[in-house]
Amino acid sequence: MEIFEELGVKVVAISADTLESHRLYQEREGPFPFPLASDSDLVVIKAYGVLNDEGKRGERAIFILDVGGLVLYKNTRYSPSNLQHYQAIFEAVGALG
Repeated sequence: MEIFEELGVKVVAISADTLESHRLYQEREGPFPFPLASDSDLVVIKAYGVLNDEGKRGERAIFILDVGGLVLYKNTRYSPSNLQHYQAIFEAVGALG
């Protein structure tokens, strides 16, 4: 996460889980290196078009926004095991500077 901080990038995770669920997860797994936000009412998830087929959760996705909120990069099929996805994220972040 330090590389993002050095580039002036803020990372926030948003999920449909409640804040209590986030707290319990971090107690079990350890703290995250970035804030976890709750969108249990699905407002943000719907706004970004990543509501899953059942309409109850968000799909795993990555969005990179500029300081004005303009979406500069998005991947709505993000897979943490796909190294090409990481490369694309770093390329998009690098284009910010």
